[in-house]
Amino acid sequence: MHQEEIALWVQVGAVVVAVGASVVALVVSALDRRNARRIAAEDRRTALLQGKLMFELEALLRLSQNLRRGGHTDTDVSKDMGAEAGALIGALGAGRLPRNWDKRVAQTPDELRQFVEDEAQEDWLRRAVEAQLALMAVSDELRALIHAEAVAAPERPRGLLRRRKAPAQC
Repeated sequence: MHQEEIALWVQVGAVVVAVGASVVALVVSALDRRNARRIAAEDRRTALLQGKLMFELEALLRLSQNLRRGGHTDTDVSKDMGAEAGALIGALGAGRLPRNWDKRVAQTPDELRQFVEDEAQEDWLRRAVEAQLALMAVSDELRALIHAEAVAAPERPRGLLRRRKAPAQC
């Protein structure tokens, strides 16, 4: 019976080791999934921010070229340039171009909505302001989405497990 007892204890030991290894594998897997979700959220936020910045860079380049021309002798071309500049300033918003915004728009979104509803204003101008409002709404949604992604993925941990700071030495 002595050899049979040893064989049983070896089998029990093998089962305990297998169960322990399974538990460790589950913990590591859970940590890995959590870190993968954080990394994916941070990547999404970074991609959104990069796309927004690339759009703003292109819009600022076009606006800069438009404003450096200083106008045009043909009134139709001059009107087109002014309309494009106004649209680009509206797309970039007061945060990026505060002086240009104050000069070209200088109204709150509520004031712009009132303008759109005012039947006394010219229809083409009301439609242009409505498009400006839609542009501002899309820009606000993008900012909110980027902010939501930033809140969801505050900072990527540097290792599988978080490291504790060493206590301060006196």
